[in-house]
Amino acid sequence: MNVMMQKSALRGVAAQQRTRRSLVCRAEDASAPSTSSSIKTPEWVPEQAAPVLKFLVSTDYKLEDSDIYNKYVKTYVDTSLFKSATGWKALPETINGRAAMLGFVAGAGAEIFGAGSILSQLSGAPQPVLVVLGLVIASSIIPIYKGTEGDYLSSLRDTYGMPEGVFTEANELLHGRLAMLGLTSLIAIEMVSGSALL
Repeated sequence: MNVMMQKSALRGVAAQQRTRRSLVCRAEDASAPSTSSSIKTPEWVPEQAAPVLKFLVSTDYKLEDSDIYNKYVKTYVDTSLFKSATGWKALPETINGRAAMLGFVAGAGAEIFGAGSILSQLSGAPQPVLVVLGLVIASSIIPIYKGTEGDYLSSLRDTYGMPEGVFTEANELLHGRLAMLGLTSLIAIEMVSGSALL
């Protein structure tokens, strides 16, 4: 009986710590500058590509304001089934971005060294891919469950002496989005051409 009471008390303390930490994180996020202004356009980026880079980094873009969305997409996505089954939220985008970064680097690297197209690599060894995806999902969700989300960035800087501005959430978001686009494009081109691109 005493053991059960102690476990219950520990769960209550852990829940309070999670709530307190998430409130602190939200307060810091609200006072932080927007990610679109925190990344400067590098000098080597062509002038015409600057708006694309700004769009890829932005977090305040509203799809509903787009004419293409209102004309072609809105009638399909405004159904209750679609809204309950999907969602454009930060956590799924972070997980998909992390998985895409690993997938793009691994798939393109293996292609360069003669392993064939990405789809043939997937069909040849689906188990390792599923294990890696499971690890990416677990490593993204466990910090949220423990209430330590966001602490890994300061830990990386403190432990390995990384310079400021290298490992940021805005950089992770940008690279994740680019990797998702790159991986999707690579697979689509290889499906049309029928062979490895690289």
